[in-house]
Amino acid sequence: ENFSKENQGFVKDATKKLYASNQETDWKDFELRFLEVHPGFYEKLQEKFPDLYTNDRRLCAFLKLNMTTKEISSITGQSIQSIEKARIRLRKKLDLTHTDTNLTNFFIEY
Repeated sequence: ENFSKENQGFVKDATKKLYASNQETDWKDFELRFLEVHPGFYEKLQEKFPDLYTNDRRLCAFLKLNMTTKEISSITGQSIQSIEKARIRLRKKLDLTHTDTNLTNFFIEY
């Protein structure tokens, strides 16, 4: 799925900021800006899946933005393999392990 022009600008700005410095304040800024584009996302996620950790929620946000494993790896400084393992753990927490549901599509439609 292609980003709207507004989303493209948001993703570029947030990506540059996060890549430049992986500090907690930058994550807070990312989350605030993310919620401007997708209000209520974290609350809805927390309500339906209360056992998600902060890093799980961040991964969900990246997937909602239709980011690839490679892009997420680049932003977070984690290896591609770490992101792939995190995606597998997330599928388990969301009870999607025995379905054909694409994780990225799940969050784009969420």
